[in-house]
Amino acid sequence: MTEWQRVADLVSSIRTIDFSQRLATFLKTELHSDQLLLLGCRADKHPIYLYDCIDTKRDFLFHHYLMDSYLHDPFYLRAQQATDDGVWRLQDLFDSAKARKSYQQLFTEKTGLHDEFCLSFKLEPNRWIVLFIGYSEPNQSRYQASYQKLLQLQGLLSAFIRQHWGQDSFVVSSASPAKTGLQHQLSQAFSCFGQQLLTDKEQQIASLLLQGFDSVDIAQQLSITAGTVKNHRKKIYAKLQIGSLSELFQLFLTHLLTS
Repeated sequence: MTEWQRVADLVSSIRTIDFSQRLATFLKTELHSDQLLLLGCRADKHPIYLYDCIDTKRDFLFHHYLMDSYLHDPFYLRAQQATDDGVWRLQDLFDSAKARKSYQQLFTEKTGLHDEFCLSFKLEPNRWIVLFIGYSEPNQSRYQASYQKLLQLQGLLSAFIRQHWGQDSFVVSSASPAKTGLQHQLSQAFSCFGQQLLTDKEQQIASLLLQGFDSVDIAQQLSITAGTVKNHRKKIYAKLQIGSLSELFQLFLTHLLTS
């Protein structure tokens, strides 16, 4: 398939449940990257999980990064402060080579990745998409070539992402036959998490909590009151024998790894 055929394939998936997966396939092919993460972000709220192609150390993503580690991520903080779209490398964020190297070592230890890019797409002043692209092995020449390619693709990606998420809520679609690999596993894990213990409504709310939505967000999406969501949340915690959102993430991660 040629590059333009891949672009056409991506265009045809805009505003369908397959868009994230096809966007990931397009970028991994164009950039020869190993891992990818898409997050929907809102001011003063947890990031919303949208999609990932991560096959190592996924516990860090679900149990740490989405809970609170994102608050210390220099890429996330830069995207949060930006007033427009951006493409950033680690060297763009640190003035000191020593500080950059220290962060890189910690990042590699936690994620298993060496090189990383971050793209931010500002949909509204308080609403944006963050896209992380990473590599399992360092390769400076490939890294530079990928950076130049990303700069070329930035306008095109921005148009695609605005068409898809410009007005839509950041909600992960349920499992579908079109999804494959890790994303299909994750969608299935969301759909069957707690099904032996929770009602359908409680399962739906638990899934939204795991994606990063708070009680107010969930109330708006389901057309119920925030108080009703909180009552469901208490019942979910009681039935799963947990006491916090952190424990819910840990329980889901265990479910994901064993399902």
